[in-house]
Amino acid sequence: MIIELTACEEFHGLRARPFSLTPDLRFTYHSTSHTHALEQISQALKRREGLMVVTGEVGTGKTMLCRALLDTFETRTFLSVVLDPLLTVEDLLHQVLTDFGLLSARDRGLPPLPLTEIARHDMVAVLQRFLASLIPLNAHAVIIIDEAQHLTGPVLEQVRLLSNFETDSAKLLQIVLVGQPNLDLLLQRPDMQQLNQRVARRCELEPLTEAEVGDYIERRLLVASEDPSAKDARDLDLSQGGAMVHFAPAATALVAQISRGIPRLVNTLSDRALEGAFEAGSHVVDRKAVLRAAEHLRLPVPATRWSGRTRAAIIAALLLLAILGGWWWTRARVTPPAPAPSVTPATPAAAVEPGPSIVTPPEAAVAADRATGTATSPAETTTASPAAPPDGLAPSAPPVPPVPSVTSPAPTATDAARFEITAASFKTEERAAAVTSTLTQAGLPAVSRADASGQWYRVVVGPFDSKESALDAQQQLDGLGFKGTRIYTR
Repeated sequence: MIIELTACEEFHGLRARPFSLTPDLRFTYHSTSHTHALEQISQALKRREGLMVVTGEVGTGKTMLCRALLDTFETRTFLSVVLDPLLTVEDLLHQVLTDFGLLSARDRGLPPLPLTEIARHDMVAVLQRFLASLIPLNAHAVIIIDEAQHLTGPVLEQVRLLSNFETDSAKLLQIVLVGQPNLDLLLQRPDMQQLNQRVARRCELEPLTEAEVGDYIERRLLVASEDPSAKDARDLDLSQGGAMVHFAPAATALVAQISRGIPRLVNTLSDRALEGAFEAGSHVVDRKAVLRAAEHLRLPVPATRWSGRTRAAIIAALLLLAILGGWWWTRARVTPPAPAPSVTPATPAAAVEPGPSIVTPPEAAVAADRATGTATSPAETTTASPAAPPDGLAPSAPPVPPVPSVTSPAPTATDAARFEITAASFKTEERAAAVTSTLTQAGLPAVSRADASGQWYRVVVGPFDSKESALDAQQQLDGLGFKGTRIYTR
């Protein structure tokens, strides 16, 4: 089904809805928690483990995880996905048999009929024979039940009985229960002890971190800016540039605070903020747009607080100022005053010992000069007096320490705005390294960087000290086939 784009999405140059709540695998973002859960369940399925439990808060991406699991199954896997947990035992058996193809085509279109205990036993026996027939084919069967916290006691007991189907070396049927955290509380009830003991593996989906929220938003905008029919966005080569619209860092941080890292809330809040930027005629979603979106959605905005990085930067700046202040104060007290002009006044007699003035006769001065080999005329004979300072000099005063001049350092290249160009993004580090090497050989300063999740690798060209240099590099990238690249400042 084709969904028409709104004026907002067309204004921002998007070709799909970036923050839709539908579980579209094109927009899958592999956070640290999501990646860990997907790896754990995939490994458990390969090892033929019987019962697995995946829990997470509302909106953390459990349904998206189920869809991603389905995409990893081999062709020799028979799968039954139960999306409606409010069913009876008969409903469960009927849906499993239908999904495994054990009912005739005529029966598949009919609602399940009430089953007697004998009929239920017969259906379980048919299921068991079917599972046994998969052993020589090296195939297996999997049941995934979403929203499992709503399952009733009888249905959970039937799940326990189904999990008993096994051979001497492996389980014949694997079951994945996906639900909210109270699913764990349900399984810990005394009457669920037998089922709880059969759980071979448990995984919990965590909310996104603040850094992951930024990567999550950028990832969705990048995918939405591409042609949905051009290629599979799960392995999307984003070398053709990025989205026209982007979120300011302050806006991303606020989205992370309001949503608490819940992907569903991130989508809803970002979608409304995107509309706010459209109404303001801007391609930059700022903090005001996010605040208006939160007010429209009636989402509580937490009190302003500094993030961990901001607090660390402030503390470091204060410590630096304290060190510089202490150094300046010590230097002002220890540094001696600047030397006076090289005029040596006669030493006052009173400074040595109180008494009458001492006058050096000219004859004594001449005799001293003869002894030292110098000649002194009588006119140069010095007369010292404690009451008369040397000619041209005012009476001496206590020295005043000079105030050191504080001169702001000249701005350097690192203080000015630096410009960088996002050239491409790849899912593998090897591909990013290969493109980086190609651009470097072409004379461009290219590097590859991993995002916060470690799942995507970006090829960045720069930095440049001026936008003109960045524009020249962008034209060179365009000539190399990298269309639609985006320049941004650091």
